[in-house]
Amino acid sequence: MLTTEEIVALYEQRRRAQGPLQEQMRRVRDLANGDVIVPLNELDKNAKASVANLLVQGLDQMSMRVASTMPSPYFPPVKEGSDRSKSTAKMRKRAMMSIWDHNRMQMKMRRRARHLLGYSQSAVVLKPDFKTLMPTWTVRNPLDTYPAFTDDPDNPVPEDCIFTYKATATYLLQNYGDLVLGKLRLGKIDGSTKYTMLEYVSPECIQLVVLGADDNPTLNASERAGIEALTIEYIPNRTGMPLAVVANRITLDRPRGQFDGVMGMYYTRARLQALTEIAIERGIFPEEYLIARPGENPEIMQVANGKQGQLGIVKGGDIQQLQLNPGYKTDTALDRLERQERLEGAIPAEFGGESASNIRTGRRGESVLSATVDFRVQEAQATFEQSLYAEDKIAIAIEKAYWGNETKTFYMSSKQTVGMETYQPNKIWQTDFHYVAYSAAGSDVNSLIVGLGQRLGTGLMSKESAREADPLISDPDLEHDRIIAEGVESALLSSIQQQAANPEGPYQPEDLAYLTKLVVEQDVSLFDAVKRTDQRAKDRQAAQMPAGAPETMPGLAMPGMGAQQPAEAPAGPPGIEGLLAQLGGG
Repeated sequence: MLTTEEIVALYEQRRRAQGPLQEQMRRVRDLANGDVIVPLNELDKNAKASVANLLVQGLDQMSMRVASTMPSPYFPPVKEGSDRSKSTAKMRKRAMMSIWDHNRMQMKMRRRARHLLGYSQSAVVLKPDFKTLMPTWTVRNPLDTYPAFTDDPDNPVPEDCIFTYKATATYLLQNYGDLVLGKLRLGKIDGSTKYTMLEYVSPECIQLVVLGADDNPTLNASERAGIEALTIEYIPNRTGMPLAVVANRITLDRPRGQFDGVMGMYYTRARLQALTEIAIERGIFPEEYLIARPGENPEIMQVANGKQGQLGIVKGGDIQQLQLNPGYKTDTALDRLERQERLEGAIPAEFGGESASNIRTGRRGESVLSATVDFRVQEAQATFEQSLYAEDKIAIAIEKAYWGNETKTFYMSSKQTVGMETYQPNKIWQTDFHYVAYSAAGSDVNSLIVGLGQRLGTGLMSKESAREADPLISDPDLEHDRIIAEGVESALLSSIQQQAANPEGPYQPEDLAYLTKLVVEQDVSLFDAVKRTDQRAKDRQAAQMPAGAPETMPGLAMPGMGAQQPAEAPAGPPGIEGLLAQLGGG
């Protein structure tokens, strides 16, 4: 356990070391938020840029593609060939999917994709939630993240990490009361005053430290200096593992977001556009000068006002207008700058709904986007695969450390996991060995579905694998059962129709009418409607036969049903009883 002073010193050290990186992050954030002022004296001091924000367009489009598909965790059996080991491995996967579902992982991945591409980092912290008895993911802002230095850039798990955020005096009083009242002198501070909070996460503990309100105007310098940092919360970490994961975008030797290089071009383009607007405005409302005639003193007797129809009167001089027009090269320069921005940030015109040529074909569009986007999407998804693998291991450790022997039951409705799940962490997590993989890294949801269809058509992929990879199918096993049920249902209806068309068959048109009435008007399931219709037909046949006739004996069928000589019966439609058994699960 570190002392409060040691945590504060560690925070200050890392804040200074990460200063240049965080300054670049703030510039990206300001540009993404539209908080950019064009520094020209001729403009209003609060004038915003009036050019397209390509950074936002590229960031949103690329992030949405990265997060449009979700990876899946795969837990191989510990003992190959063992049915029990296979069953346990399947249970591990479903348990992990339940944890992901509880954490709304797909929504979190959308935010994390923006952080990774825009800031070059994606940071999360995992904690035990004692209300839900679940490991909980919290996405943290990279601007407020200070991980320990690591010499392995491919390792997303720092030994420890400090996260910062702001908390008001009111919040501190409500949650920590007398613990902070005297130390932080909250009695003299407005309730909205914000304090800097340091959350130190290590293999030993989670420690919360509050700093003094240095910017509080109600306190003088000596009072602010007397406010000490204070540890207000300490939670032991039973896992013995680091709980923070900070994934980094792959670069050469320092963090760099995908759109860092476009910022200078954007400011230049915004400035040039602003100058163009100034020239156009002065062309519409030209500046006027009063030029004296030789030997005369010029004087404006009456100022002209075109809106009110008032004429201008000048004595002893002439009015001359200063005409300003934008140079003919201005538009060319603006277009060149925009093109350079798109090239630097990999932002194709297709992101904005444009076509770079008059050839509007799906094949061309796909080729343009794949050349520009696919590899970047693939690399980002590969980074998340590695990060999620490390996060899953932490989640498993939390499950075992805090609720190892408890029986946990959850309902899930996410991909590959639908229904109730019950398990004990210590029984299923004998090992945390697994891997996380996207179905086709580099593909967004649209291209993935097209690719699956092509592989099925060429015979390179099984239907089962396609169902598992399809992002629109929540549960592949359930989908398989539904396909089988629909096939049996179709065969059942076809069999009934064929037998009703045979005048000597067991079914008559009136039976079809009765079946239709049950399904359409009385909202009876097809399975139950067929059973009732079949029984109705049998009762009618039995009533039409003489008492004691062989056809009325149990196990015998009417002529035409193929039951008299089953071994020699000619091929025909499936039997109703068999189809009913399949549709009803046996």
